[in-house]
Amino acid sequence: MVDPLVGAAPGAHSLSLREGIAALLTRARRWWSEWTASPARLPLAALAWVALALALRLAGIASRPVWYDEAFSVLLAARPVGDLLAGTAADTMPPGYYLALQLWMTAGQSIGYLRALNVILGVLLVGLTFAMARACFDPRSASWAAILVAASPLLIYHAQELRMYTLLALSLGLYAYTVFELMVAPERRPSWGWWAGLIGAGALALYTHNLAIFSLVAPNVYLLIRRSWRNLARLVLAQVGMAMLFLPWLIVVPGQVAKIQAAFWTPRPGALEIVQAVVGFHAALPLPPAWLPLGVTAAMVALIGTLYVVVRQAWGKPATGYLLALLFVPPGLLLLASYIMRPLFVPRAMLLSLIAYLILAGWVIASARPRFLAWTVVAAFGIAAAVGLPAQFSHDTFPRSPFDQAAAHLATTEAPGDVVVHDNKLSFFPMHLYAPNLLQAFLPDEPGSHNDTLAAPTQRALHLVPSPGIEEAAQGARRIRYVVFERALEEYAARPEGKPPALAWLQSNASLAATTAFNDLWVYDFQLAR
Repeated sequence: MVDPLVGAAPGAHSLSLREGIAALLTRARRWWSEWTASPARLPLAALAWVALALALRLAGIASRPVWYDEAFSVLLAARPVGDLLAGTAADTMPPGYYLALQLWMTAGQSIGYLRALNVILGVLLVGLTFAMARACFDPRSASWAAILVAASPLLIYHAQELRMYTLLALSLGLYAYTVFELMVAPERRPSWGWWAGLIGAGALALYTHNLAIFSLVAPNVYLLIRRSWRNLARLVLAQVGMAMLFLPWLIVVPGQVAKIQAAFWTPRPGALEIVQAVVGFHAALPLPPAWLPLGVTAAMVALIGTLYVVVRQAWGKPATGYLLALLFVPPGLLLLASYIMRPLFVPRAMLLSLIAYLILAGWVIASARPRFLAWTVVAAFGIAAAVGLPAQFSHDTFPRSPFDQAAAHLATTEAPGDVVVHDNKLSFFPMHLYAPNLLQAFLPDEPGSHNDTLAAPTQRALHLVPSPGIEEAAQGARRIRYVVFERALEEYAARPEGKPPALAWLQSNASLAATTAFNDLWVYDFQLAR
C-alpha cells in the first residue's frame, strides 16, 4: 500500500492536491482520535488546554482599563468587612465574590494581579468541564468540550473581568457535576463527599449571584420530567441544606430583589434579545458592523448543527437529557421572570447553560456522523471566536473607555485650584481608582432613571457620595475639568434641554479653555472667572 504522505509508488500516478489534503486531514483526525482516546496521554492534552486557556485569559489583563463595574468591585472589596457587607446589602448582589476579592487583595493591588483571581478560576472551569464531559460521555468529547470552554469569548471575557461571573460559573458547574454523579449517572455510588460538594457548591452560587437560583433548579426540572421521585426528594433535601447555609444572607434578599426591580435596565426580551444571547454564547457583542453578519451566521450554524446532531443521534441518553435541561431551563425561567418582574434575560446569568451547551457541542464534534457535520460545527465555533475575540480585546468605547489614559492626563496636567467633575459615576469610579489623589467629584444620577442604581447606603459604605450639583462642586475652584461620555451628550441632544445641565451651567458661567477626547470620553476644561 502506498503512504499518501510519502508519495506514489513507482509507475503510479501522483496524488492530486485535493487528494493530498484529504489524506492529510484523514491522518490528522486519526492522530487526534488516538491521542484523545488514550488515558495515558490525557495529562499532556490537559496541559494544552491549560496553555490555551491561560494564553487567552492573560492577554491584556494588566493593560486593559477597568470600567465602572470592575472599579465598584475593587473599591467595595477594599473597604472593611462591615462596610463591605452594608454596601452589598443595599446593592443587588450577595457578598461572596467581594469577600474573595478582599482576601485576594491582601497580597497585591495591581490590576493585573487582581484580575488573576478570575483567570485562575477560569482555568479551573476548563478542568471541571472536562471532568463533567468525560462523566457524561467519553474522553474525546471531554477534550473537545475543554477546548471550546478554553476558547469561549464569553468565558474569557468574564475571566478577565473583576466581577463575580467566573466564580458563579465555577460554582454552578460543580453543582451540576455533583448532581449528575449522584442522581443521573447510572450505577454510580459516590461517597458522602459528593453530597458535601453538592451542598457547598450550591451555597457558594447563592452567595455569588442572586440569579443563581434560576440555574440551581434546572436539575429539579429534569428529575421531575423523568419522574425520578426519589432523586428529586434527595435533591430538594440538599437544597434545604444550601438554604440553611445561605440563611445569614437570606434576610436581606427581599430588599435586594426590590433593588433588582428598580436597577436592572435591560429591555424586556423578545426575538432580538434571544438572538443576541445566542451570538453572545459564541462570539461577542458588540461586533464591528462588517463582521456582525458573519458572527451571527456562525453562531446560528453552531447552535442548529449541535442541536440537530444531539436530537438525531444522542436522544434518550440520560446525560443528553440532563444537559439539555441545564441548557434550556435557566434561559426559559429568566425569560418568564422578565415578564413577571423586571427584565433579567442576560447571557451572564446563563453561564451554566453555556457550559452544558459546550459539553454537548464537544460530543457532537467527537461523535457526529457523517463527519462533515462535526467539522461544520468546529468551523462555526472557530469563526465565531475568530471574529469575537479581536472585537472583545480591542473594545475601548463606552462603557470601557480608556479611563486610565484620561486619569493620567488629568493627573499630569493638574494645577492648583483644579476640580475634576464627572457627569456621572460611570466615569468617576474607574478614574478615582486610577488617580485616588486627584480631587474629583461626580454628579448624582437623575432620580428614577435607568442610571440611578447606586443606593445611598452603598455610597456611604464606599465613602463616595455625589456632589449635590455642579455649583456645589465648583465652589472654590479656579478650573473645572468636566468629564462626560459622548453617549450622554447624544442622549441629551435628543431631549428638550439639548445638553447636560452641568455643561449648560459651565458654558454660562465659565470660559472653555480646552477640549480633550479619549475615544468617546470627553474632558472639557472650563476656566472660572475669579
